[in-house]
Amino acid sequence: MKKNIKKHEEKVGFTLRGLENTRIESLSDGIFAIAIGLLLMSSDPPSNFSELMEFTRDLLPFAGTIAILMWIWYQHYLFFIRFGLRDAGTTAINTMLMFLVLFYAYPLKFMFRLLINLYQALLTQDQAMLNHIFTDTIAPQDTPTLMVIYGLGASAIFFVFVWLNKRALNRAEILDLSELEIRLTKNSIIMNVTSGVIPFLSVLIALFRVGGKYTFMISGFVYILYTIAMPLASRYGRKKLAELKAD
Repeated sequence: MKKNIKKHEEKVGFTLRGLENTRIESLSDGIFAIAIGLLLMSSDPPSNFSELMEFTRDLLPFAGTIAILMWIWYQHYLFFIRFGLRDAGTTAINTMLMFLVLFYAYPLKFMFRLLINLYQALLTQDQAMLNHIFTDTIAPQDTPTLMVIYGLGASAIFFVFVWLNKRALNRAEILDLSELEIRLTKNSIIMNVTSGVIPFLSVLIALFRVGGKYTFMISGFVYILYTIAMPLASRYGRKKLAELKAD
């Protein structure tokens, strides 16, 4: 076990200071599990074949929501296993993160379901489905509000991770972080800032109704910026790592 840990530390360049699982991580894992359970329980068990087919339509929205929640969980796991911080301040910030996870789960699933139905209707040119979406599911004038709710939740989660990693940097001497570990932590901050700015930009567009009746579409297309911003942020981080190793 110790040999495997050592190999992992040498591979990633980070000493794992939080290998001992504490009540903070256990409680957090439980909250992630509750969030996933609530998503599944939000759909009533099918009692006939028609309801079963309706239930299967939730498969993709559920899978997408789970994937994002697990990505958030993995970032949470990395932070605590890398730094092992368990002080009162870190616990308070972690509590905020858990609140956001529980709050964010339902809007996220609703958003996935709405987008999948919307793209399906547009691809098949199903006008009846489009009418159903914008009458029974959500009114057109409410779509910007949906983007605000979703964007604020997503942005807040990423900025909480920025806060946590910044807190670890401020304790670099106490944690005895190496130059490589400091650089890796700064890279995590850059990635999370980038991840948080894009949904916040979407919120601003939706909040100020930029584009008029096309606000929903524009605020949604903003997320395409991830395909540009994230590779650039990753490339910048790799460049800084290369410069550090070259010195």
